[in-house]
Amino acid sequence: MTFSSLAPGFLIASPPLGDPNFDRTVVLLAIHNEEGALGFIVNRAAPLSLGELLAHAGYDHGLEDGSKVWLGGPVQPQSGWVVSDDASLEAEGVIAVGARLRVSSSRSAFDALAQDLVAPGDGGARRLVVLGYSGWGPSQLESEIARGAWLPTPLDERILFECAAEERWERAFAMMGLTPGNMMSMRSVGEA
Repeated sequence: MTFSSLAPGFLIASPPLGDPNFDRTVVLLAIHNEEGALGFIVNRAAPLSLGELLAHAGYDHGLEDGSKVWLGGPVQPQSGWVVSDDASLEAEGVIAVGARLRVSSSRSAFDALAQDLVAPGDGGARRLVVLGYSGWGPSQLESEIARGAWLPTPLDERILFECAAEERWERAFAMMGLTPGNMMSMRSVGEA
């Protein structure tokens, strides 16, 4: 049996998923191989702003950025990650997610983010900051997909950076020509 990676891509939580950690979520799937999978929820807001997070992390530039921070998943929620469309970001610990996206929890990624907030450059990279991550062991994600918990879809950066967070779940379904209602109907076919 040949393994086929779903990363880079999205995982769209099927309605109703039944797990409150993932209900109505869109997960950016960064890594998927025989050893498991790693992803980040990109549509569930954390209870603090980017400015507050950076202040807690020791950045004392007086950053008052009200941008949202996202809850990336239930695993290590105290860890911070930067998702960026800066393909030039190459450093130890940087995860390449397709041709352009990069994910890093390194201090240098947060330093670059803070620097861009203090002195914005020429438009720079688009970024999301997430707390924690979502992880699956070997064959766990494949099993959940087979049970209908997730719909894997191609990666579309517009959903990450150009779509309002409260619309990401529905927009990810629309990429596949579906709606959450269609998925509920398809899951209930054959159930008694």
